[in-house]
Formats: sequence, C-alpha cells, structure tokens
Amino acid sequence: MQPILASLVMLFTASGASVMKDTPAGAWKGDILTPQGNIAVVVYLHETDRDAWGGSIDTPSQHSFGLPLSSVQVDSGHVIAECAATGGIWDATLAESGDALHGRWKQRGSEFPLNCTRIPEKPPVPATLLSDLVGTWEGPLNIGAVQLRLVLTLQKSSPTTLGGFMVSPDQSPDEIPLGRVDWVSDRSIRVLIGSLGATFDIALSPENDVLAGKFAQGGGAFDIELHRVEKQTVINRPQEPKPPFPYSAEEVSYRNDDGDVTLAGTLTIPQGDGPFPAAVMITGSGGQDRNEEIFRHKPFWVIADHLTRRGIAVLRVDDRGIGGSSAGPNPGEATSHDFAGDVEAGVAFLANRPEIDTTAIGLIGHSEGGVIAPIVASRNSNVAFIVLMAGTGVRGDALLIAQTTALMRAGGSTEDEISAATATNRALFAVLADESLSADVAEQQIRAIIEADPEFAMASAEEQAAGIQQALSLLNTPWMKAFAKHDPAITLKEVSCPVLAINGQLDLQVPHEQNLPTIAAALKSGGNTDVTIHAFPNLNHLFQHSETGLVSEYGQIEETISPDVLDLLSQWITERFQGMTVE
Repeated sequence: MQPILASLVMLFTASGASVMKDTPAGAWKGDILTPQGNIAVVVYLHETDRDAWGGSIDTPSQHSFGLPLSSVQVDSGHVIAECAATGGIWDATLAESGDALHGRWKQRGSEFPLNCTRIPEKPPVPATLLSDLVGTWEGPLNIGAVQLRLVLTLQKSSPTTLGGFMVSPDQSPDEIPLGRVDWVSDRSIRVLIGSLGATFDIALSPENDVLAGKFAQGGGAFDIELHRVEKQTVINRPQEPKPPFPYSAEEVSYRNDDGDVTLAGTLTIPQGDGPFPAAVMITGSGGQDRNEEIFRHKPFWVIADHLTRRGIAVLRVDDRGIGGSSAGPNPGEATSHDFAGDVEAGVAFLANRPEIDTTAIGLIGHSEGGVIAPIVASRNSNVAFIVLMAGTGVRGDALLIAQTTALMRAGGSTEDEISAATATNRALFAVLADESLSADVAEQQIRAIIEADPEFAMASAEEQAAGIQQALSLLNTPWMKAFAKHDPAITLKEVSCPVLAINGQLDLQVPHEQNLPTIAAALKSGGNTDVTIHAFPNLNHLFQHSETGLVSEYGQIEETISPDVLDLLSQWITERFQGMTVE
C-alpha cells in the first residue's frame, strides 16, 4: 500500500489541494526589484523534523539553481532567510491569506522589494525511494585528463525532503551543502548544488547500491556512477609532516609596496644560532596556498620540512588573493612579472631577518614558479641560487601546445585529433600574439577559430556557448597573454647564480625533453658555469612516482614527492653553502 499512498500524497501536493496556507512552507515566486531591472527568484522553504527550517533559492536568469539557504528563521509568519553564498537576506511576512510573502531583499548594504506569491510545490521524493537514497555514495568523475572522486551524502531533512552535502576529497575535506534534491520520475532524482552551479541527474539502481547518471557544471556534462559505501574513503598522505618538529615555524607577513600587496606565509627556521641559508618557495600557475596544495597533497610543506631539518630556512607564501595574502589593486590581472615582484619582496624580507644568511638566499620554483625564479635572479643580485622544478625553457605558447599534445597522446587521443587540436591552438596563440588587433577583433577571430574546430560541431548548443565563454575568459587575461609570449631562454641567459633544473621523465605538463636541454643551453650561452640538470625516471609533474604521468593519477598516488628529489634539493644546496647542520 505504501507506494499507492505516496502517489496520492504527490498528487495532492502537486495540485495544491493539500497546501497549508497558515505556514510559509512551500514554493514562492517573485522578483527582486532593482534599479537595473528585475531578478526573478523562486524560494523553497520547508520545515525539518527537528523543529527547524531549511530551504533553497533559484535565480533562473542567472542560471543559478538550488543555492542553499544557510539560515531560515520563522516566527508567527515572519520569515528571515539568509543565503551566505550571496550575502543576501530576505525579510518577509506571510499575508493573512497565506498566498503571499511580502518583504525586502537585503544584500551588500542595499535593500530591494521582494514580494512572492505561492506556487505549486514540486512533488516530494516518494517515501520508499527517499529511505533508499539515504546514505553515503562515492565514485570517480572523469573530466578529460583529470579524475576526481566525489562523495555525496544524502540525509533525511524532513519527512518528505532530502538534504546533505558533497565532498570532493581529492581537492578538499570541506562539506559543500546540497541546495535541493528534486524528484524527477520513477527512481530518478536531481541534486542541485547552487554554490557550485552543479547538478547530479542520477537514478537509483534496482539493487539500491548504485546512483548513475550525469554530473553537470559550467555547460559540461559528464557520466558519473556513485556506489553506496559505509563511509568515505580515507585519503592517505603519509609524507605530510607531523609534530613535534625540530625547528620553529613562524607566521609572517610583509609588503610588496610596488604591487600594493600584503603577503602572508610561514617561515620555518632550523634550530641553532644561525645565520642559515634560506629559500623562498614559488608556486605554479593559478592561485595556490603556501603549501601549493593540490589533490590534498602539500608538496611545499613536505619540501620545507625536509630542508629545514637539514639547516635551511624556508619561506612559503600564499599567492595573491589566497589565504592570508591580499589580492592587490587589480585582482585577476597580475602576470608572472607581477608575481616576480612578490618574490623579490620575500627576498628582502628574509634579508632583514637576523637568523638568515643574507649571502645565501635562494629561490625554489615549481612549474610557473620555475619561470618566475629566473626573472627575479636575472635582475636581483641578492639571489644566491635558484632551483627550477619543472621549470620551462621555451616560449609559453610552444609549451602549452606541447603540453596539450602530450596529455592528449597519453590519454589515448588519435594523431588526427591531436593534429586538429594543435592547429586550433596555434591559430589561437597567433591571435594573442598580434598586438595590432583591437579587443573586439581579437574576440571575433577567437570565436571563429573555435567554431571551426571539428570538436566544436559535435558539442551541444549549451556546451558550445560555455566552451566559447571559457576560452575567452582564459585567453583574454593579461596573465595568458604575457605567459604565451614570454621566452624563458632570454631571461636564463642573464642568470649568473648556481642553477639546479629538474624534471620528471613522465611530466606531461612540462615535457623534460623539450625544456631541460633548452634551459641548459640558455644558461651556458650566458656564461653560467654552475648548472645542474637532472631528469628523474618515472616521475610526473608533481615529482611523484607515476605510471602514466596523467593528471588523473595525481590524487590517487599516496606519495607527495619522491624522496630522491628531496635528497637532491638538500644535498645540492648543502654543497654550495658549507657549515650547515645536516640531520
């Protein structure tokens, strides 16, 4: 009888025949009236089984659905609903008729009218299906060369609603609240995560042990299969340093006045009187924290711990706009040359510390950090050495084309597919390099190149629109334009301090055979006589032991960084700066 009763409940709820009009529970539609125009919203409110309230909000015109309400307070028809993700608050009162909520939307110091009328609710998840869905579900999401594990925890938030959270454990342990779980049909549901602009369209298997379907975000849709698990798989990172530490760790901050940036980081200082040699760590591309954390690995912390135990002080710093560092006056517009100014500020900060040997301050840069380090060393005589970990030796556009080729080939793409992608990328970079083009003309040419790509015609209209927008957002940044035309070989010729350049032979992001010889040749042509070049077999871009070098392996590998790499770093620095204490 239970399925029949559940169907009757859905019928009455959908038709509005059983709506309770003396409560704000239900679905509400209205418009936020702003001077710039109206913003349509749909607010869903429900009473939980814990004498509390929850809900979500949709703004269809902004393509946002299921943004969770972080707090809902109801007192005798007075509703205060907060959305932490947007900083918005809806303060409204239920009309005597029970068919309207009249109030105001408050956000960032402004207030706008928001009056909503009751609309039919979505059918609830059938009772039997709701019970079967409760639990923890885990599985891999393959996005091109990247594989991420997703964990979906579904919880009963009221007799007729599901809530819960999602975790992407390879990226962060943070629990991301679900905005709403809608019943679609039969055993299918739609999970909306408005804070990520993401949805799961998934169906429960007859055996109640698999949720399979699509995960969609940013115009892309990917197959997903989640399996029921007792608990989330534990991420093991055995190299992560653990106390007690035989050195001191100090939280520090300092200014790059030229860039109007305050930088925050951690300085680890060896035991003893000093003064000690020191290294400033420089992260790779994209905003990263001081540990250069990726897939729950913290390689810069592992390196800092290793070096500091061996008598070398290490300064690792949050990138602009990350962690404790400020974003600067023009967020999103900084280039590698701007980041070089941040590094120079770090060198100056260390030079004023009494524990640091001012004649032995060096730089250790990974990936883009290996581009930035030579820029700093070429113009700052206070830099005593540089270490390039997967640093580049060729122009940025040539590197990115080689990177795409290596990743596609390792990922199983055909040579025809690789050739087509290479042709498209060359054409795009040619547009970026043409400084005579206006912004509008450049955008028109970029659109035309992308639309002519064979892969583009195979995508859906939504995927095409999202793909063009993503490409424009990436290619039209000052960082990309500067990186694409920067030739590290020219800068390396001006570097006279000792240089250690290392790569993994399975590095698909910075191929060693393309870059290490170019680095060595540029340094030699500039007269540098203290150059060490080494390619490690079986190591990837993160210097982990790897099978293929694909990005999809990064999070699956427990090793954060090869001990052989750590030993080479400490030994190479020790050989050049005598009198150091080695553990």
